Amino acid sequence: MEEKCPICGATSTLQFLPYKIPYFGDAMMFIAVCPSCGYRSTDVMLLSGDRGSRRKRYEVEISSVDDLNIRVVRSSFGSIEIPELGVNVEPRRGEGFITTVEGVLKRVEDAVRMLSRDVKGARKKRAEQVLMQIDDIKAGNASMKLIIDDPTGNSAIISDKAETRDGE
Repeated sequence: MEEKCPICGATSTLQFLPYKIPYFGDAMMFIAVCPSCGYRSTDVMLLSGDRGSRRKRYEVEISSVDDLNIRVVRSSFGSIEIPELGVNVEPRRGEGFITTVEGVLKRVEDAVRMLSRDVKGARKKRAEQVLMQIDDIKAGNASMKLIIDDPTGNSAIISDKAETRDGE
């Protein structure tokens, strides 16, 4: 399928890729890539059960290195919160993904590194603290809570440890 790129207006390709999440069910990945400017947009929709019918909130405590392998599905409508790091990732169109907790931490780490390049003083020190906290979590020396809230119900944390709540 083809659509217009929102950045340059060129024709971009939209792919629909079925994805099977072990112990969970079917999902559909939507991927748009513009060959002209390189713009990329992704989203995910869960196809199993009634997940897409209402708001879902997932919370999981990450307390060991093994927990870094917990699967995370985030639609472009899902927000992510990691209170211990002071991190809130607001929903953005075209930024859905399927990854692990470690993948989420890598995204946060990359964003903190990029944003901290041009800051000094207290902000630079805070960025360094967050990066050290991430290293401690990845080494199993610290814990954190990962929270995903999605009004469409198309995000999930796939683990027996995860607590699920239907929203309003």
